[in-house]
Amino acid sequence: MRLTRVRIAVAAGLLAVSGTVTATVLAVVPASAGSSPVVMVNCAGQGQVRPGGYDVGCTANELLGTLQWQTWRGTAYGNGVLRVDACTPTCAQGKYIDYRVLTVLWRPMSWAKHPGHRYFTRMTWIFTSKRPAHARTAQTLTLPAR
Repeated sequence: MRLTRVRIAVAAGLLAVSGTVTATVLAVVPASAGSSPVVMVNCAGQGQVRPGGYDVGCTANELLGTLQWQTWRGTAYGNGVLRVDACTPTCAQGKYIDYRVLTVLWRPMSWAKHPGHRYFTRMTWIFTSKRPAHARTAQTLTLPAR
């Protein structure tokens, strides 16, 4: 587990430093003809490749937006904004606060509902500047297959 965290931290650092170079280098490496891309499963149970946004808990209280992906293979690296509902005075009337994040999708597994396809089971985001009160610099979530 510790080694995985170190790998994610190193990858995030490399992403921050060389995002466009990495995307350019990986773009020239062809994927195998018989493989399908790993997907991120959304709240409706649909697989998405390189989504521009993601509803974190399917409650609209935390949303990842303006996602831009540098790589999308067995691990995906990108950046975007985590939008957190302040829930003041209520969550329905709250305003969103934006936090810049690096996002890593990892640990692809077979997707039981779609034989021959895989989906990402883990997502880690790393705050690059300010972060919500009491939030760690990096957080990892388990992503369901729905």
